[in-house]
Amino acid sequence: MSAAVCPYCRTPIDTAAGEELLCSGCGTPHHADCYKENGGCTVFGCANAPSDEQKLSITGHDLASPAASAASVATLPEMLPGVGLMPPGWNPNAPPKPVKAAPPPLPDQAPAAPSLRPAPTAGVGSMFFNPAPVPLPASTQAPAFDFNLTPDPNAKNRSTFILLGALLGFLGFHNFYAGYTKKGVWQLLLTILTLGFAGIMTWVWAVIDVCTVDRDSQGIKFKT
Repeated sequence: MSAAVCPYCRTPIDTAAGEELLCSGCGTPHHADCYKENGGCTVFGCANAPSDEQKLSITGHDLASPAASAASVATLPEMLPGVGLMPPGWNPNAPPKPVKAAPPPLPDQAPAAPSLRPAPTAGVGSMFFNPAPVPLPASTQAPAFDFNLTPDPNAKNRSTFILLGALLGFLGFHNFYAGYTKKGVWQLLLTILTLGFAGIMTWVWAVIDVCTVDRDSQGIKFKT
């Protein structure tokens, strides 16, 4: 029958020398010294296992210090059980590598937006103030409007023109009143020569004149 192996140090347990200690939680045999050094059972999930595993704190200053000797480096894996050897070529005495700074951002290649402020002109305004306004040429200036709303004293009355067109339009009297003598003569002759049979057509013609004509033969607008 083979002797039990301690799960902490991986060596056989000499039960005759009284080195064996059984965990009260899971019954796993340990060396009494290993159980005490570990602070409890080494089986993962056991109720008697230590809550936090013991950790060895080593600062960067200790690793980079020139006082660290090759012997201390050789015994470093023994100081850290379960960690294993350091990566090949690792030297604690090597100076730290310089950290490369991030390259500055490239300038914006987009063209700058043109300024809406006009550039100062020599002899016009000042370089510290807005340039003086330049008058527009006469050809580009807005035309002047005549806002005189006074009616022409020679203007004909529109109400009279409408009344003559509605009552005597088949005889052309409204056109005689507005100065359209030639048109009035044609309407009068059309009614007389047809003995009144074309009077309805002439009257419709007069109604169209009343609705569309708003000026006399001189171009003067009717007054209301």
